[in-house]
Parts: sequence; C-alpha cells; structure tokens
Amino acid sequence: MLTVVASAQAAPDITGKWRTPDGAIVQISQCGSAPCGKIVKFTPPAGKSMATTVDANNKDATKRNRKILGLTVLWRMKPNGEAWLGRVYDPRRGFSANATVRKKGGTMLEIQGCVRVVFNVCENEIWQKAN
Repeated sequence: MLTVVASAQAAPDITGKWRTPDGAIVQISQCGSAPCGKIVKFTPPAGKSMATTVDANNKDATKRNRKILGLTVLWRMKPNGEAWLGRVYDPRRGFSANATVRKKGGTMLEIQGCVRVVFNVCENEIWQKAN
C-alpha cells in the first residue's frame, strides 16, 4: 500500500495549459481520477476555422468527422515514479501511441510517444507552459 501511495505522490502535477511545438494549446485537467489533455486552441488549416476542423488524418475512417477542438489527445494517464504513462494522439498524423509525460522544471513537459513496428520507434516533443 505504501508503494502505491508513494508512486502516486511522486508523479508531478501536470495540469494546466501547454503549448505544443506547432502552437496548439492542450488543457490538461482531471478526468475522473487521472489527468487527461484536450485541444483547446490551434491554428486551423486554410479555409477552416477551429470550430469546423475535423480529424481528417485519423487512421480510423469512422473517426474522421470528429472535431479537433476539444479532442482528447492525452488519456489513460497513470503515475509511474516521476512520470505519467498513458496514451497520446497526434491529429497531424492520425495515430495514437504509448506516452510517457515528464515535467521538466516548472515550465516544460516532455511528451514521448512510442509505437511498436518491429521495435519501438519513439519521438519526443517539448510542450511549454501557456498562460
């Protein structure tokens, strides 16, 4: 029991608004007992607005009509030492991956997404705290 409590306490608070390298804003807040992240602002493609942009690149054709605004891009987050493990979705590429989220100082999050092909292929992004 103490191990579980210590693990949950060690994972940093990642709630707040975070700016992705492309300039989108992801709001991370509590979704039940764990944090999740939703897109709350982004630059829409030419001829579209934030309200009309859909998830056109999704690998799953049944999800291509869902709106990007409000889309959950971080979910199933569970504390793991000083990090959070869960899933991340990249609407630019239309696929999800296993995610590791680490807080770097007070103003940065390192998001690592990994997919298994023959071996794990991982990519890192740094999200900056947004006001």
